[in-house]
Amino acid sequence: MFISLVDKILALPKPDFNGKYDEFVNKHILNKVSFLNTTYIDHLHQVIYIALGYHLLFLISYYLIKPLLSRLLINKNNIDLIRKDNKNRTKNQIAMHIVSFLQALCILEFCFLAIYEDADYYFTFFKVVNEDKHLESLSLFNFDMNKLFDLSKVEERLFGFTETNNKITILACGYFLWDMMISAYCSTPAFMVHGVVSFTVYSIGLSGFINYYACVFLIFELSNPFLNIRWFANHYGKSNNILAKINEVVFMLVFFLCRIIWGFTQIIILLIDFSKMNTRKDFQLGHALIISIGNIVLDILNTYWFLIMIKIAKKKILGVKASSKTKTD
Repeated sequence: MFISLVDKILALPKPDFNGKYDEFVNKHILNKVSFLNTTYIDHLHQVIYIALGYHLLFLISYYLIKPLLSRLLINKNNIDLIRKDNKNRTKNQIAMHIVSFLQALCILEFCFLAIYEDADYYFTFFKVVNEDKHLESLSLFNFDMNKLFDLSKVEERLFGFTETNNKITILACGYFLWDMMISAYCSTPAFMVHGVVSFTVYSIGLSGFINYYACVFLIFELSNPFLNIRWFANHYGKSNNILAKINEVVFMLVFFLCRIIWGFTQIIILLIDFSKMNTRKDFQLGHALIISIGNIVLDILNTYWFLIMIKIAKKKILGVKASSKTKTD
C-alpha cells in the first residue's frame, strides 16, 4: 500500500543547488557526529525528503482532514467540544495523531516485508525447508522450542545488511526527525525525548550498524494505530461506544505484548549480541552504548506509559463499580 509511494520518494534525485548542497554537507555535517559517516550522508537527502513528506501530511491533516473529521464526529449542539476542538493546540494534536496513525501503517508494512524476506533470521524457532527464504517454507509442524531464542548468526545481525531494513531506517530517521521537531513545538517533554532518542538510535542504524534490528524494534509500532483510534474516541466523546471499548482492550494487550514483552526480550538479545562481538576491531562500542541506553530508556518510557494506562483503566473500572453500587443502594 505504501511501498510504491515510498520508493518513488526515495528515488528522487539529491538536491544540487550548483554544488552547494554537497559543499555544505561535507563541510558542516559529514563526520561532525560519529554516525554521520559517508554511508549516512549518502541517504541524508532521503531522510530530509521523508521528514518533509511527513510535515506535508501534517499540514494536509491540519487544514483538510481535521475539519472533515470534526464535521462528521461532533454534534453541532456540543458547544464545549466544538470550542475545545477549535483550539490551536487541539488542531495540532489531531494532525499529529493522523500522521502517527499513517506512519505506523507505513513502517509496519516495511517491517513485515523485511521479516518475510528473511524469515529464517526472524523466525528461528521454525525450520526453513528450502533456501528461498520465503514465508511459505515455514511449517508450524516444525516448531523447535530449543530455537525459540536462537542466538546464532550474531555477526549477521550486527553487521549484516538488507535493502528493506535500510529503507526502514531511512523512514524511521525521517519520521523521528520530524517528530522531535514538532514535539518541541506542540507536545510534552516525554514525547520530545522519545523522538530524540529514536532519531539517534535509527541514525546509527542508517550508518551501517545493526541493520537487522531495524524492523525488530519498530514492531513497537503495532500498538500505534490502536493508540490513535483510542485518542480520537476520547477526544470526540465516543469512548463509550462498544467498538471503542474493544479497541481499548486490544490496544492495552498489543502495547503490553509488543512494547513490554517484545521490547525487553529484544533488548536483552541485543545486549547478548553486543557482549559476543565486542572484541571485534570494527565493533563500535560508542554506538553500542548509545543504542543500548536509548532502547532501555524507551523501554522504561513504555513501562511508565503502560502503568499510567493501567491506573486510568483501574479508575474507570472502580468508578463503574462504585456507580453501580450507589444505584443498587
